[in-house]
Amino acid sequence: MEMDMSVYLGAFLDEVDEQLQILEEEVLVLEQDGENQETIQKIFRAAHTLKGSSAAMGMTTMKELTHKVENVFDAIRNQQLKVNTQIINLIFDSIDTIKLFKEAILEGTVDSVDVSQLIEKLEACKNSATVGEPTAKTDVKQEEKTSSDEIIFPEVIFDEYQKDMVEKAFEMKMNVIAVYVALNPNAMLKSVRAFLINNNLKEIGEILASFPSTEVIEDEEKFEGSLVYIVVTDSKNHEVLSTINSISDIKSVHLSEIKPENLESFTKGKKVGIVEQKPPQALPPAPKKDAKLKVQQTVRVDVERLEYLLNLVGELVISQTRLKDVGNRLSERYPNESIIEDFHEVDNQLGQIVSELHEGMMKTRMLPIEQLFNRFPRMVRDLAQTAGKEVNFIIEGKETELDRNLIDEIGDPIIHLLRNALDHGIESPAEREKKGKSPQGTVILKAAHKENHIVITISDDGNGIDTEKLKQSAIKKQQITPAEAERMSEKDILFLIFKSGVSTAAKVTEISGRGVGMDIVRTHIEKLNGLIDIETKQGEGTTFTIKLPLTLAIIRSLLVKLGDKQFAVPLVNVQEIIRLGKHEIKTIQNQEVGIVRDQVLPLVRLHKRFNASEDQINKSKRLLVVIVGLAEKRIGLVIDQTLGNQEIVIKPLGKYMGSPKYIAGATIMGDGKVALILDVASIVLEEGVKDSIPYNQSLATNQHEKLIGVTSFYLGEEEYGIEIDKVKDIITVPSISPIINSPYSIIGMSNFRGKLISVMDLRKRLGLPIQPLTRKSRIIIVEINNELLGLLVDRVTQVLKVDENKMEEAPNYESLVEQEYIQGMYHFDDRLMILLNINRIIEIDTLLQLNQKINSEQEAVR
Repeated sequence: MEMDMSVYLGAFLDEVDEQLQILEEEVLVLEQDGENQETIQKIFRAAHTLKGSSAAMGMTTMKELTHKVENVFDAIRNQQLKVNTQIINLIFDSIDTIKLFKEAILEGTVDSVDVSQLIEKLEACKNSATVGEPTAKTDVKQEEKTSSDEIIFPEVIFDEYQKDMVEKAFEMKMNVIAVYVALNPNAMLKSVRAFLINNNLKEIGEILASFPSTEVIEDEEKFEGSLVYIVVTDSKNHEVLSTINSISDIKSVHLSEIKPENLESFTKGKKVGIVEQKPPQALPPAPKKDAKLKVQQTVRVDVERLEYLLNLVGELVISQTRLKDVGNRLSERYPNESIIEDFHEVDNQLGQIVSELHEGMMKTRMLPIEQLFNRFPRMVRDLAQTAGKEVNFIIEGKETELDRNLIDEIGDPIIHLLRNALDHGIESPAEREKKGKSPQGTVILKAAHKENHIVITISDDGNGIDTEKLKQSAIKKQQITPAEAERMSEKDILFLIFKSGVSTAAKVTEISGRGVGMDIVRTHIEKLNGLIDIETKQGEGTTFTIKLPLTLAIIRSLLVKLGDKQFAVPLVNVQEIIRLGKHEIKTIQNQEVGIVRDQVLPLVRLHKRFNASEDQINKSKRLLVVIVGLAEKRIGLVIDQTLGNQEIVIKPLGKYMGSPKYIAGATIMGDGKVALILDVASIVLEEGVKDSIPYNQSLATNQHEKLIGVTSFYLGEEEYGIEIDKVKDIITVPSISPIINSPYSIIGMSNFRGKLISVMDLRKRLGLPIQPLTRKSRIIIVEINNELLGLLVDRVTQVLKVDENKMEEAPNYESLVEQEYIQGMYHFDDRLMILLNINRIIEIDTLLQLNQKINSEQEAVR
């Protein structure tokens, strides 16, 4: 009866992926430091593992290739070969071929992969090695069996490297165990069993060596079924035994602990020394809890099942929002009923659980962006070599997590931006030296979370973008007219790079220069509902910034009203919220536009399209405008009112509804009503133009502007502002529990996403008259030195950008607030806004002490 090898195919392919990743990373390190013995050992072990696993799976050709790679590194390890560019290129060719093998295995076309020429090159490379002393063999001949029942194990002899690794393990307080395993004499495919034992042991520790050698274990004719693994682990002996005995056809397992006292005997040669010997049936069962944890680490779940669970969590989020809305209405109707307080307490607890459940489910969709970024070092190295350039490629933020769907989609844009940086940005070594730069250029790929978005930047210290060349290329390609080009600002010209066919390259190369790559970047960013920006300085370098939503399933949105209808605008697309006076609104070529900081912004009124009343905006002296963006484009949506922001679950409209224009889906609000989600992409693409074309020459952007984002709000009749980078969230007023002996102006603590935070009444803190709460009252969550605090305000008005250079100092008589708390003042056409110095208002030492007190009380309750 033959064993079904497909059972082990998944584990084998995972092993191939893991070892290939190690090979690529370490070979890149080796290219920079060819004498690094630790790197050479890692590469050798990875090639050795690939050879063993491919042999166990019967992949003869792949085993032969990896064996030749191993031979080359054996020669390097023994200092018979010196690392050079030719060897590195040959190893990379081998890695690429192993990747082809993996694809061929999945497609069932393994025989189509030809490795004969590559094997010849590897063999020639190995034969060119200088003859040196033969390395010590760790595998020795087994003694002849004295009887049919006695198990004879291979003798264990450590070489210097293995001894050194064991001593390092001792220093790290790790357990070093010699694991002696004997298979049943009549077991089929003993090599496969050994491969499975190897994999199981690697899950609980690191394998330093195996006896006999892997070559013997792989050969079914030579391998007699008894072997020894040297394992470094922090697991207990019974866990090691349980791990091995989960495999069938194991006759016996012996463990021999290696200590500093007996290490010398292993370097001279040691036969089995049994510390623990138990047949499989006598093993104590591992604790069930541990077993479950091990399964969770390796379990594979169907994506559709995860999507179904996430959908249910989304429904739970909707129901919890509705429950909170019902609670608020009950509070208004029965303000003095004690049972209503109980209701709110249960609702808050449920909200915390739902929030944690939602966060946990979202993490099942999230993957570290490392698996995407790890593809690029090799690509950058190959492109730099092709272009004859020296590049230091730096990756930051590998641990940043992103929705698995986005990881696949964002790969192409990053590839094109990196190719452009290498081809157009980084200069040749000779050219860089003429400019007084280091001959080696630098390219930085960075990922980071910012609020509910992920921000990816690609920077280089190269030549920068020549806007004049870019402009002339766009005119030549008839993308713009000379007259339009003269009216364009530097920023507008930069965004011409995303036009199809526009390029600053003097010649087309294998890497780039055809003017299509950046068009692909723009298309992908639009598809993902993201934004892209460019910063460049001639002769110093360029930075591309991509901003994307963390997930496409549950999003944070700005809720707005058009007439009596509610709509949701994805926050990832919202740039700012402003008010425009009637004198700031013009008409250019039948297009209504607004003048915003001397730039023209196309305005879009969706009231008629959605059959919403325009009575309110017709009566208003100043229009409320939400500036939204997609990739490099910006437009302003005219709305009646903002209702706040919240997480919403995107629901498709269903096949019978088709795909209505400007609608991306729908969501269910707290009161049970349906709100439509605006499709910002289609609105911007149809109604928008590039980043605000200048109105005329006199309205050109002030290059000296230093813009800062501000969240504005009211306390009584005065308007105040806080820099937006300090603002974490804006929420309706939740239930607030008082704190005993709290500082003046701290009115209590509240639950924010499962964490208790202090709430400060900003009126009290600033010495203003106290006012009762209203439906418009809000809590602004701010973050100071990684500490969260809620600020109670009367109402939040808008998010806007202001020029820091135009900030004025506040005279004492202008405001009711003490001058030390005021950062500055801004005069608009019809109003005054006071920018608060939030760091002075919040005494960080007091806040730290208060939060420690809250955390202590929370732990005591638990």
